[in-house]
Amino acid sequence: MTTPPPTAEAPRLGLGALGIIVRVLVAIGTLVIGNLVAGLLPVLVSLIPGAVDVFGGTSPWGFALALVVQAAVLLVVVLAVRLWARWFERAPIRAVGWRWARRDALALFLGVTVAALTLLAVRALLPATGSVPEGASALGDQSAAPVPLLIAFYLGLAFLQQSIPEELLFRGWLLWSLRGRPVLAVTVVTLSFTAIHLVSNGGQQSAVEHVLYLALPLGFSLLATGLLLWTGSLWAAIGVHGGFHVGNYLATAALPQVDAVLSWVAIGVVQATLGAVLVIVALARGRGIPDGRD
Repeated sequence: MTTPPPTAEAPRLGLGALGIIVRVLVAIGTLVIGNLVAGLLPVLVSLIPGAVDVFGGTSPWGFALALVVQAAVLLVVVLAVRLWARWFERAPIRAVGWRWARRDALALFLGVTVAALTLLAVRALLPATGSVPEGASALGDQSAAPVPLLIAFYLGLAFLQQSIPEELLFRGWLLWSLRGRPVLAVTVVTLSFTAIHLVSNGGQQSAVEHVLYLALPLGFSLLATGLLLWTGSLWAAIGVHGGFHVGNYLATAALPQVDAVLSWVAIGVVQATLGAVLVIVALARGRGIPDGRD
């Protein structure tokens, strides 16, 4: 006689309006705390006598410190999600998608490729307003640093500090926690993730531009959700988010300058349309939000 599998315990926090609001606020608050901790690390290091000389400029030690700062955001988020999942959702962290299997590498690659190529294609089709930046100057103040260190820095920024922790919080835990109502889950996650980018600094010059800038996170949020539903892997969403940043780096360095506001809207519309189609078709075909315990 076989023993039936144990039934998953109900979460301590309900899934009504209050439970959803609390979860959204916890996700945002965790991200804020992670970035505050990361922001404090360089300040604390600078208090050490002689540290500015060691870690300043394009020193390899400066890039090493940057890697630690980037990883600190991820560490805070992983610990917070693990604790929340255990005590409030009554589930292991793997349930929200925090696991790695061979197929996840393909999902990650797919997400990066789709996001980067769609961004580059749209940017390439927009009318140019300036010439292609010269050499590595598009990379900013660190352009004198060795190329491998620059690549490591920008990949760390795209993935360690941004895409992995943010996707674990939103397309991972928050989406998973509402999986019983997938349409509501996608709506809540997409709107909350988009809204937090009102405070992003992407070169906006007015209140109207801050609103128009939201087309970007709205677009890759839907695209990330769509690929997650089709692949069943959180790493597809991480790939889309990271691929957006990688595509933006490549476009800035290799393509002619374009009108910023036009590019935000155009890229956002294209990625949002593709993502919405993927989400709608996936849900219509019964592809629900994956549970990592299955």
